[in-house]
Amino acid sequence: MALRPRTVKAGSLAVIAVPSVLGSTLVAPASAFAPVVQDIPGAATQAPKSLFTSTVQPTLSQVAVQIRQQAEQAKQTQQAPATTAVQPIQKTYTAQATQQATPSATFQSAQAAQASAQPTLAQVAQTPAAQPAQTAQATQAASGVAATRTNQTFLSYTSPAGTTSQYHVYAEGVDFSKPVGVVFYFDGDYWRNDQSKVYDPSGELAQMAASAAAQNMLFVPVISPDTNRYDAGVTWWENMDRNGEFFRSFASSFIAANGVDSSNVWTMGYSGGAEFITYELNTKPQTWRNGGGSIMVAGGGLDEGTPSAALKSQPMFWYANSNDGSGETYPQTWSARGAVEGGYNAYRNAGYTNASATVLNGSGHFDYNFSQILSNSLTKGKATAAPKVEQKAEQKTEQKSEQKQNTQRARTMSSATYQSYTSPAGTTSQYHVYANNLDYSKPVGVVFYFDGDYWQRDESKVYTPDEGMLAAMGKIANARNMVFVPIISPDTNASGNGITWWEDMDANGEFFRSFAKSFVSQNNLDASQVWTMGYSGGAEFITYELTDHNTSWRNGGGSIMVAGGDSDGSVDADATTKGLPMYWWVGANDTSGNTYPVTWSARGAVESGYNAYLGAGFSDARVKLIDGFSHHDYDLPHILASSLDFAGKTPALGYSDLSDSNPNYNEISWNSDHRIMLGFADGTFRPNASVNRAQLATYLYRVAGRPAVNAPAVSPFSDVPVNHPAYKEIFWLSQQGINGSDFRPLEAVTESTMAEFMYRAAGSPAQAQGGYASQALAWAASNGIGTGSTSSDAVTRSAMAGYLYIYAN
Repeated sequence: MALRPRTVKAGSLAVIAVPSVLGSTLVAPASAFAPVVQDIPGAATQAPKSLFTSTVQPTLSQVAVQIRQQAEQAKQTQQAPATTAVQPIQKTYTAQATQQATPSATFQSAQAAQASAQPTLAQVAQTPAAQPAQTAQATQAASGVAATRTNQTFLSYTSPAGTTSQYHVYAEGVDFSKPVGVVFYFDGDYWRNDQSKVYDPSGELAQMAASAAAQNMLFVPVISPDTNRYDAGVTWWENMDRNGEFFRSFASSFIAANGVDSSNVWTMGYSGGAEFITYELNTKPQTWRNGGGSIMVAGGGLDEGTPSAALKSQPMFWYANSNDGSGETYPQTWSARGAVEGGYNAYRNAGYTNASATVLNGSGHFDYNFSQILSNSLTKGKATAAPKVEQKAEQKTEQKSEQKQNTQRARTMSSATYQSYTSPAGTTSQYHVYANNLDYSKPVGVVFYFDGDYWQRDESKVYTPDEGMLAAMGKIANARNMVFVPIISPDTNASGNGITWWEDMDANGEFFRSFAKSFVSQNNLDASQVWTMGYSGGAEFITYELTDHNTSWRNGGGSIMVAGGDSDGSVDADATTKGLPMYWWVGANDTSGNTYPVTWSARGAVESGYNAYLGAGFSDARVKLIDGFSHHDYDLPHILASSLDFAGKTPALGYSDLSDSNPNYNEISWNSDHRIMLGFADGTFRPNASVNRAQLATYLYRVAGRPAVNAPAVSPFSDVPVNHPAYKEIFWLSQQGINGSDFRPLEAVTESTMAEFMYRAAGSPAQAQGGYASQALAWAASNGIGTGSTSSDAVTRSAMAGYLYIYAN
C-alpha cells in the first residue's frame, strides 16, 4: 500500500462486532447418519487446537462425510451394520390397501395410536422384513413407464442417463374418471432392506396409500437408485445430481403415461428423503409438474441452492417431533428439528408464502404417523392451493426465455492482452481478457481485477499477463464460466506517489464504470454475475468508490477485497447492492510496518471497512483472517476460487481442531463432502500435520473417480506390500507415470512432490518449463496450485485440501 493520507486503524480484528467470517455461519443442518473416519495411516502429528471450536450442528456436506466415515471405520473394526448391496425383490402386490381409520381430532392422539399399533423403523431393523403378498408378477420394460390401474410393486425404470431403480404404484380406490393426482414418496437412509419401509409395501406404505386415495391420488414410493457404493448406506441426498435427473425423468414419464393432473403433483420425504426434496427437487426447474406441494418429515434443510421461483405459492409443509434433536439419530450432532427449522426459514425468506412448520409431540426420530401427516397435509394443501397455471404456457415461456438468452449469448470472446479503452470523459487505459473454454449456451459472468500500488511495471502483476498469478486467476474464473479482466489503472503517477487506483478516484471511477458497462453489454455477459476483486490499493478502490457510488453497471455479483478495503464510515448504497456478497481477506500479520507507508495497516483497513459495511446493512459482509500471512503472502487464485464457489454458503464442519479462521475451511468442507480428504477417528482434522506420499496417492485416486484397478497379486514396490491400506491407490498412481521400485509411502510430501504427482495424474499436459525447476512445477503454478517452490518443507493437510480443490475444479 502506498502514500494514501489516511487515519491509521488499529490492527486487531478481535473487536469486530459480528464476526460473520466467510463460510462460517450455520444456515441449516442436513440429514443422514454416521460419524468420522481415520484417513490413511501416516506420519501425521497432532496439530494444536484452534482458538475457535465449532459448536454448530452439521450441514449436508458434513453429514455426508460423517456417514461415509463411520461406515469406513466400522469396516476396519468389523462392527458395521450389515452393508450388503440392496437386492430388490421382484414381486407384485394386488391386495386392497388397508383402510385408514377416521382421522382423529389431533396429531397427538393419532400418533399415540400409531405408536401402539405398529413397530417403529428401529424395531423393524431388528427383525426380518415382512414379505409382500405373493401374487402374479408384473413385467415392466426397464426404460419405460406404463399406465397403472392396480397396485403394483417393484416396477423398474431407467432414465435417459442410464440410472435405474424401482418404484411401487398404489392405485386401488382411485377414480380415473376424475382428475387424478399423485404423491411421490422418498424414504430415509438405510443400510439393509429391512430398515426401510419401501421394502415392506404391505405395511405402513399401504396406510399412506389410503390417505392419498382418499384425495383421489396415486401413491408412488420410489426407491433410491443409490447403490451403497461406499458402504455409507442407501440415500437420496448423497448423489443428488444423478438422483435428481433420474426422478425428474421418471416423474415426467409417469405423469404422462398415467394421465395424472400435472397441477396436483406432491412430493413427500422422510429424513434423508426430505433433504432430497428441499436441496434438489425444489431448487431445480419444475417442468415435470405444474402445481401440487411438498411434505418434509424429520428433515428438509437448506444451506445452499436457490428455491425455485415456480413454487413460491405452492404448499410446503414441514413436520418434526419436539424431541427429534441432537442424539436421536446419526450423527449424534445432527438435529432433525434443527433441519426443519432451518429449511422452513430459508424457504420463507425466499418468498414462499404457503410454507408452514409443525412441531409434534411424538417420541424422537422414529415415531411419526406418516399416513396421518399425509392426510392432513393434502387436506390443508387443497384448501390453500394456488391457482392452476397452464403447463403449455409455462413451457412456452421458458422456451422463449431460453431462446432469447441463447440469442443474446451467441457472441463469443477471445483472450487478449493490452487492449485499450477510452471513457466518455477522455480517460484511457488498458486491460487484459482471459476467455478460454467458456460455454456461451449458459450465462457468462465476469471478474474485474484491480491490483495494488506500484512505481515500476515489474512491481505489478498486471504487466505479466501471460504467466504467474494472473494466468492462474484467469483459469480459475474461466473454469466457472466467467471472463477474467484485469484492468491497469489509468493513473499517470503525476504526483510521484506511484500508480494507484485510489489517488484520483473520481476520474478512475468514471473510467471503470463506463468501461464495465460497455464491456458487459458488448459481450452479452450476465449483468447479475459481475464481480470485482482488488488487492491492497485496488481493494480500497472497491470499497471507497465502486460499491459506495453508482452501481448501474451491474445488477448482481459480489466484491472480494484482499489486504485492504477501508471505508470513511459513510456507506451509501441501494438495497440491491446491500444484498451482494462482500468478502474481505487479510493476513493476521499484515499490520503496520509491512508495506508503505509503514504506519498503514492492511488488517486495520479491513477491520474498519468490514465494520462500516456491516453497520450500513450489508447482509453478506464477511471477513477471513488468515493465520500467519503478511502483505505479500496472498494466494490470490485460491482466494478467488473460494470466494466465487462458496458465496452465500456456510459449511459447518465438526472437527474439534478446525475453525472457520482456517484459510482453507471451505475447501476442507468440499474435500469432506466429496470424500477426498477425511478427518480422523478422534474427531480431529489435524490441519497443520504433514501429508505423506501414500495419502496423496489416495487423494488423487479419489479425485479421479475411484477407477477400477487391477493391482497385481505381487507388489512391484519394495516398500509397499499388497496388504498396505493404500496399495491399490499407489499402484494406480504408478500407472500414471510415477515409477520406481520403492515408493516411500510415509515420506512427507513437498510442493515439488505434489506438483509431480498431480501433473502425472492429470496426464502430463504439455507445459513450457519457463523459469521453474520442472515442467510439473510450472504446470502446477500456472493452475494456481502452489508457488513453484523447491523447498523441502512439507505440505500441510490444510494447504493440501486447498490444492486438491483447485486441482479437481
